[in-house]
Amino acid sequence: GATGGDVHINSVHTLPRNQDQMVVCNRTNTVVIMNMQGQIVRSFTSGKREGGDFIACTLSPRGEWIYCVGEDYILYCFSTMTGKLERTLNIHEKDVIGLTHHPHQNLLASYSEDGLLRIWKP
Repeated sequence: GATGGDVHINSVHTLPRNQDQMVVCNRTNTVVIMNMQGQIVRSFTSGKREGGDFIACTLSPRGEWIYCVGEDYILYCFSTMTGKLERTLNIHEKDVIGLTHHPHQNLLASYSEDGLLRIWKP
């Protein structure tokens, strides 16, 4: 289990256009881009103090967008270039288990404890 200040990492994704940096998603309201030295280059937040912790994250194939799903069942779409939250979307009614981006098309797939696999065009 977690102790002290431990944070559980949900996923790590290498940025396709800058492989010296990675996106780290953990169970907080912030996802970060870090360099290989562990320094935070940019951070993205749901803006919520409670109920907005991220549970899943994926990148667009070229790394232009970071998509995160919060425990609030909302999909957050961040621009890696500007750092801005560009869009939100309610995507499920029960806990989201995972999120992935199609490798060649502008499509996301999310799946949750409601037994649904949903396809989204962001």
